[in-house]
Formats: sequence, C-alpha cells, structure tokens
Amino acid sequence: MADILSTLPDAILCHILSFLETKQSVATTILSKRWKYLWRSVPVLDLGRSAVTDQNTYIRFIDFVYSVLLSRDPALPIQKFKLIFGYHIHQIVRPYYPMDTITKWVDFVVQRRVEYIDLHVGTEYLPKLPISILTCSTLVVLELVCFSVVELFSPVSLPSLKTLHLDNIMFPELRDFMLFLVGCPILEDLSTFDVAFDSEESLTCDEWKSFCLTNLTTADIDCYCNHFPLKAVHNVSSLRLQIDQENCRNDFIHTFHNLTKLDFVCSSLHYNWKLVIEVLKNCPKLQKLHLNEVELEEGLWTRNNDNENWVDPDFVPQCLSLHLRTCYISSFFGLHGTELMLAKYILKNAKVLQTMNIDIWNSGQPEIKQQLSSSPVASATCKLTVYYVP
Repeated sequence: MADILSTLPDAILCHILSFLETKQSVATTILSKRWKYLWRSVPVLDLGRSAVTDQNTYIRFIDFVYSVLLSRDPALPIQKFKLIFGYHIHQIVRPYYPMDTITKWVDFVVQRRVEYIDLHVGTEYLPKLPISILTCSTLVVLELVCFSVVELFSPVSLPSLKTLHLDNIMFPELRDFMLFLVGCPILEDLSTFDVAFDSEESLTCDEWKSFCLTNLTTADIDCYCNHFPLKAVHNVSSLRLQIDQENCRNDFIHTFHNLTKLDFVCSSLHYNWKLVIEVLKNCPKLQKLHLNEVELEEGLWTRNNDNENWVDPDFVPQCLSLHLRTCYISSFFGLHGTELMLAKYILKNAKVLQTMNIDIWNSGQPEIKQQLSSSPVASATCKLTVYYVP
C-alpha cells in the first residue's frame, strides 16, 4: 500500500487527506520526509468536534488551530472549513473568549476564498454569527447551527451560495431573515429548523408575497414555531414541510407548480386532515407523497374514535387524478382515526397510484389491513403494503 501511495502525485494525496480530520492529516508527518509538509496543502480544514472542559484544554486547542492556519501556504485557497465546538461560559475567561477566537478563524478562511463552511458552536446562549460570512463571495455551501444573526445594517451578499442549512438560528425580525435570503440569488437547497424571530410583525404581506427563490429546487422547512413565507420556496420540486395547524394563516399555503416529491410532517394528523387535503390541492404535479405525524399531546396510544371528524371533500386534487404514484403513511395509529379515512380517500381517487405503504403503530389491529384491502381502489396497478411496527 505504501508503494502505491508513493507513486501518486501530491495533488491526489492531498485530496485523500481532505477526507480526514485535520488532526489526523497533520499526524501523517511522521510517515516520511515527503509527507512532512504535505498536510499544509490540504484544501480542507476539518477541526472536528471539540468540547472544552477547562481553560487549559481550550488553550491547547486554539494553539493547535493557529499553528495549522499559520503554517499553510497563504497562496492556497481553503475549500472547506468545519468546526463543531462546545463550551460553557464559566469554563473560559478573557482574554480567551471562544467566539472572539472563532470569529478570527472564520475571517481567515473567508479571506482564503472558502467555498464550504460548516459551523456549530454549542453553548448556553446563541453567540453572534461572524459577520464576514455574510459577504463571502466564494461561499457555495453554508451550514450553521446555534447562532444569532445581528440586525442587518448592510446587505447580505452571497452570490455563489447554492446550499443553505440553518438550525437553531435567531434573527431579530422576520424582515432580517428575508433580507438574508435575498442575498442568496442562486440558492438551490434550503433547510431551516428552529429558525426564530424576536418579532414577526415587521414584514407585511405585500412585502414578502412578491419574493421567490427562483433557482431553489429542494427545501426542508420547519414551520412548527414560526411562520415561514412559503411563497419564497414555491418553485421547488422536492419539499419536506413540518407544520402545525396553529401556525397556519389564510395565506400560508401556496401553489407548488413544480413539486413532484413531498414529505409532509404534521402535528396531530387526525385533526389536521383538512390541511393535508388543502396541501394536495396546491401540488398539482405531485408524484411522491410521504405523510408523517408528530403527536404534540398526550394520549398517543389511547386515541378515541374520531372518524366523525372526517367528511369526504367535494373535490379531488389534480395530483390524485393524474400524477400521484407513491404514497407512504409512516405514522398510522389506529383503526378509528381519520388516518384510515384519509388512506381510503387516497386509494379511492389516485388513478395512477403504484404503491401505498403504511406503517401501523399498533400490531393489535390486523383488521386495518383488511379494511384497506377491501376499500375501493382507483388504480388497477396499485400495490398495498401494510407494516406493523412493534
């Protein structure tokens, strides 16, 4: 193996090292003279997961990172920077405050034309996002976890950004979040989870209704805690949408003209079946549907008969009549819930359906499969599969 590696050019070896964490890459210096300085040209800085338990540990860590940064050839770009870092305030005292140091590292990689930043700083509060990220013209992928974004006094400019994943991010106002998105003109993949705002009232309907991420093809949107203007993502072909009926407004659901794949996560599906039908009505080209339920209340396993909540809609969504081929219901809780009525409704109206898969979280009700199997089915080629989850 060593002989094979020795025949490879430095560029290939650096590419191989880029799949390792930086500490492992630096450790290859002991292999031979050729490897002594090779790690300095690796285009990836993956600082891995670091949890600070005391100040001495932290000082050793920042000394290592600074030695890596200062040892690199300044002419070489840094393609990817990754850091997952956790600490508690009482463990660190000035002048070794972590976010001051991490901000300097981020500024450094931004100046080195970084294309990919994956940054997660775990602490008991949300630290401020390093502002240099918001104007990094070379950034293609940005993944952020646990940050607060300060009020945007200057425009966000991320002209190369194609992938944006936000998890546990706080914006001052909904307007600031929208301005963040405006600064990502070619965005293709957007994921938001637990994105919150101090205020949602600063943006009027007229302001956000005209905005759309025209290049976006894939989105994963969490709407449990806050209102997200879905108009901005209505061009996508693949959408994962987590929603709570209580956060829906009359203008919330838009028509998704290009949507072919939908993963719909809804709280208390047996109460929100009308919302499911409304969503289907606004997805005329939908081909793949995954329905998943998140129970936000007690009584998950002892649900009462709620079939009386179901009323057959007086219309059939276009996607059921013409396009839906795959349907998967992964949280099916009982014989007497409206999930059963919803499944029957889809079977009865989906004319080109090929597969209907259902996970039943109650193995004591084998009659559910019998009821579904004996229900009217619009598609002659539909295959029904029922799984009992223990």
